[in-house]
Amino acid sequence: MKVILRLLIFSCLFNSLYAQNETNITYGLKFGGLHSKISNLPASIKGRDNTFDNSTMENQGVYGLEGGFFLNLKLYDTRVAIQPEILFRQSGEKVTYQDALGKKFDLGLHYSYLQIGALYKVYPYEGLNLGAGAFYGINLSPNNVTYTSNEANGMYDVATRQFYIDGLEGADDFALCFALGYELHKSIHFDMRYYLGVKDMVKSHASSFQFIENQNKSSVFCFSLGYSFHQW
Repeated sequence: MKVILRLLIFSCLFNSLYAQNETNITYGLKFGGLHSKISNLPASIKGRDNTFDNSTMENQGVYGLEGGFFLNLKLYDTRVAIQPEILFRQSGEKVTYQDALGKKFDLGLHYSYLQIGALYKVYPYEGLNLGAGAFYGINLSPNNVTYTSNEANGMYDVATRQFYIDGLEGADDFALCFALGYELHKSIHFDMRYYLGVKDMVKSHASSFQFIENQNKSSVFCFSLGYSFHQW
């Protein structure tokens, strides 16, 4: 219901801006690469399981892709624009574990999101622009977990992976976005962004691993290239 409400607000905003600034609308596609992390994941996984004593567990982050469709609505006679976007994103986290007995494993959370949001952009000089906004990410793959270990040559990897699937579930994400970009005269755009998650994006369920529920928030750096099909 909340998602539907957000879509309705998004639609009303677009219709209002379109009616007032029809000649100042551009649209296009963008595609880029990113590096993402999820905070506090080792603490959630260690939980109250004593088998993790004398061990190290570190966040490594994962690389992913982001791309989709955007509209750029330049407000009349200003250097300001509103840019709604619908994007597909691959992001998540990888955690590496090692203990004093030599056991090692890699745990990966690989989520796909449908991102819906918008940026408020200011153009201080020609195509140079600064932006800030917010994006809501609908998690399309909440149980996409990978697990590999050196324990018994990986004999128990499938069963252990299922424990993590049952105990850790990806949730929707909501993040603030800060952007720096430049738009060339030939419709090509360059864009650097930082997404700062503000909600818990991993739900912990009861399992034999005794996970601890805490705030696991996303952090994403992204660089993308875009192309507009109309000029202002």
